Amino acid sequence: MTSRTELQSRVAEVLPEMTELRHALHRIPELHWQERKTAELIRGRLKGTSLEVLPPLLETDTVALLRGGKPGRCVLLRCDIDALPVAEKTGKPWTSTHGGRAHSCGHDGHMAMLLGAAKVLEGMARELHGSVRFVFQPAEEEECGGKALVEKGLLELAPRAEVAFALHGWPGIPRGCLTSAAGAMWAAADRFTLTVRGRGGHAALPHRAADPVAAAAQVVVSLQTIVSRLVDPLEPAVVSVCRIEGGHSSNVIPDHVVMEGTTRYFNRSLGPFLRERIDGIAAGICSAAGCTHELAYREGYIPLVNDPSAVDMARATVSAYLGPEAWVRDHPRWMGAEDFAFYLDKVPGALLRLGLGEDWPPLHAPGFDFNDQSLEPGITALAGLAIDVCSG
Repeated sequence: MTSRTELQSRVAEVLPEMTELRHALHRIPELHWQERKTAELIRGRLKGTSLEVLPPLLETDTVALLRGGKPGRCVLLRCDIDALPVAEKTGKPWTSTHGGRAHSCGHDGHMAMLLGAAKVLEGMARELHGSVRFVFQPAEEEECGGKALVEKGLLELAPRAEVAFALHGWPGIPRGCLTSAAGAMWAAADRFTLTVRGRGGHAALPHRAADPVAAAAQVVVSLQTIVSRLVDPLEPAVVSVCRIEGGHSSNVIPDHVVMEGTTRYFNRSLGPFLRERIDGIAAGICSAAGCTHELAYREGYIPLVNDPSAVDMARATVSAYLGPEAWVRDHPRWMGAEDFAFYLDKVPGALLRLGLGEDWPPLHAPGFDFNDQSLEPGITALAGLAIDVCSG
């Protein structure tokens, strides 16, 4: 087994470059499926290394393989590369140069840590057992890029990955600490668009119209009873209407109203149930109001389920290379979604949260920026996982 001192020394060597790279990536945030400059920068840093870089499976992904000098298993390490439509307000020297877009979820840090791990492991390739597949994945935030890569055959590539890991920077956890837990830890997330159609008219003559605004308002309120009265109280679930639009004037009853929202849950059987209840509630209310409705329901992210043995492996690795105090046992579930779930649906593995600081700005906020001081433990954890898994 590689010693803690040796691995930390190798990580320290690449840390200045990875910090600079993180800042460079932060300056050029790109939204889902538009990550061309980002992919170009990633591939540029891999050029000239011994890693085997594949042509893109999609358009902006980068998949690379490092072959060790000794036989062993294949581990997959993944990061996400897309940014968010957020106007950054950090005031940092490396602030976004792309107006209205920012790496407000820390994907710039994720990329720098994975590239750092690749550099560290390349320097140890002769002693490395097995192989490591590095995946720089687009479109995590909006379009399930992980699902698209899996459907393109990522997990079928030879050598086939036997275990998969990813890190996500996390405010609220002490800087440099890591945590994970077995089971369903991140929720499924579906989206719906519900259109209520009525009959428009003059606001002074509501009896001659079929008001879709009044019907839509009742639908929004009634949808809240799905979780409070129709779902088992021991089963976490969320139904949220997040956008509603209808009409263009204060004295005209419109002919339709459109609302958009999301459902979230851990038990996959709840997905069809929530869809049916949204449809049924809307149908009943609209019928009573003389309106009709149309429901477009799109299944999205599935629950992310961590493998117990992979979590145990991660705990042992973190404790060995960063110290037992670096592993935090309190790892609550939350209703956010993560498309790394599609990897873990096919291959055992785990998603780990990496602490950015207990008082760090929240994810997706204009004031968020990845904590540079968390890069070193993140790179160490990723490299350590590859070393331990491949030789295990």
